[in-house]
Amino acid sequence: MIVLVRHAEAQGGQGRFIGRTDLPLSATGRAQAQELAQALAGAELRAVAASPLARARDTARPLAEALGLPVDTLPGLAEIDLGAWEGQPREAVRAADPAAYAARGRDFAQFRPPGGESFAQVQARALVALDALARGPLPVVAVTHAGVVRAVLCHALGMPLGNLFRLDPAHARCTLLAPGPQGLVVRGFNLPAQQLPPLLRAADRAGGPRA
Repeated sequence: MIVLVRHAEAQGGQGRFIGRTDLPLSATGRAQAQELAQALAGAELRAVAASPLARARDTARPLAEALGLPVDTLPGLAEIDLGAWEGQPREAVRAADPAAYAARGRDFAQFRPPGGESFAQVQARALVALDALARGPLPVVAVTHAGVVRAVLCHALGMPLGNLFRLDPAHARCTLLAPGPQGLVVRGFNLPAQQLPPLLRAADRAGGPRA
């Protein structure tokens, strides 16, 4: 089983385009990371992976320390690169380039800000990263970002990628993905970490892969 976690609450960025901007966790976020670690410390996880961005690594670190494991950083789990729009106020971008802003709203899947990437590119690299994790020891926790969770879920659920903002992954909540012959199977979405240990034990008893 792959436990995909959106990072804990970060500080700053309200009203701005935030992708690769490296925001720290807020005080609430630091508490959420500790709660995640406490809830999953006894879940017999085999590995902890995270996006290279600080808000993901700092969410993963307390859990990794509780388990005595390293945090493996995977670039494929990073948030979308918003290029020239990165860190800019949304209203300022809309005022400066209304045509591009509208084009993004019409095609979330393929639109790329200047110097950035599309959600289709995010989805492709994230699936490569998850495929690598699926071939390693399981279960594994992978701490990532809202854009990545949305893009991966669209693929696993057979949803058009342009509908990704219909999904709302919450901070420090968990998405359960089971690798299968036909691809990833969604076993849960926006679950609190406290619910995971019995679900992971049940998956193990059912014969889920562990190595």
